[in-house]
Amino acid sequence: MTTWIAVAALVLAGLAIVLFVLAIRRLLSRQANVTETMLRRYDDRLAGFAQVLTDALATLQSSRPLATLELEEDPEPMVRALELARERTSADGAIALVTGGKGTPIVATVGLSESETNHIARMGFPDYRGARAIEVGFAGDLAAPEGETPVRSGLVMPLLPEDEAQSLLGVLTRDGSRRFSEEDVDGLAALVDKARPPISRALNLREADVVPELDMLTDLLDRQSFPEVLERELLRARLAHYPLALLVIDVDRLTWLNARIGIVAADGVLLELANRLRSVTHRLDYAFRLGGGRFAIVRPGSEGGDASKLYAAIRDELAANPIADAGAVSVSGGIAELEVRDDVDSFVARAEAALTEAKHVRRGSVVVSGAGAGRPKANGTLHEIAPGDVVLEG
Repeated sequence: MTTWIAVAALVLAGLAIVLFVLAIRRLLSRQANVTETMLRRYDDRLAGFAQVLTDALATLQSSRPLATLELEEDPEPMVRALELARERTSADGAIALVTGGKGTPIVATVGLSESETNHIARMGFPDYRGARAIEVGFAGDLAAPEGETPVRSGLVMPLLPEDEAQSLLGVLTRDGSRRFSEEDVDGLAALVDKARPPISRALNLREADVVPELDMLTDLLDRQSFPEVLERELLRARLAHYPLALLVIDVDRLTWLNARIGIVAADGVLLELANRLRSVTHRLDYAFRLGGGRFAIVRPGSEGGDASKLYAAIRDELAANPIADAGAVSVSGGIAELEVRDDVDSFVARAEAALTEAKHVRRGSVVVSGAGAGRPKANGTLHEIAPGDVVLEG
């Protein structure tokens, strides 16, 4: 009997141990399930929080106050405005085109090639007909950079008030399925509102500070106007990232010419030379008489090579058509292209130094300061292709 009781006790003890082990395993399994569920819920909540944070940051990025963008203090507000316009509309490129004052065109682009800039600038300004903005499409005939698809469409609106200048700011996309939304229009309009005052002041379109005076003998712009006009054009070139060239020419042996034909006749030579200058320059140029037989031509949108062609045209005109009693008159020239480090004084000084070098080398020749070596090329060169029609050309 005692033996059976002992066996039963052992069986019960074993069963209790088994039940205990099963209970522990069930408890651990349940705990694992609870832990897994909690971790899954934690991951879901963390992912949701991350998405909310991302959306909030995107909203803040797109709607942050434009005053914080420091357009007022930016030295190149037009280019900065283009960068912001492209960023805020997720566009592939942006362009600004302004014509005002003397009619000097200003073209600035971000994300576009020279050929694309040419094509779009050639289209001119749209008729907004009271609309805040208009969407434009392209037939795919624009030559795109290698590896890129052509520009397909764009959204454009006036950059400056109509009473200041013809203008546009446009964002462009290479995605054929992209359609600009009302949010894009609102964002672009808000940007333009903030960008207008600094761009208008920088371009000096509201009220020209410079009222050029004319030289009494030649009717070209006079020496007093030269530094002020040059400073304005230097600023405009830097704002819009287009080149600027200065050509200074001087009549060779003017003292000898005065002695040979007399001062009055020599003044007639200078007057005729001024007329010849007008015949070879175009309406974008500023021509000055600096005094004596020295003249200067400021060429917005031109590089040294283009200014060299202008000098060659002047030289060839004088050689082919002698001036009355003076006979063949030659001129020497010095050319400077605008560089990053230049101010008005250094820009003029480089052109004058090139002129001095040309006279030392050989009268009737031209020297380009620095020869353009090692300098990055500008986006393009502004050329007149027809009366009143100016485009950017590479």
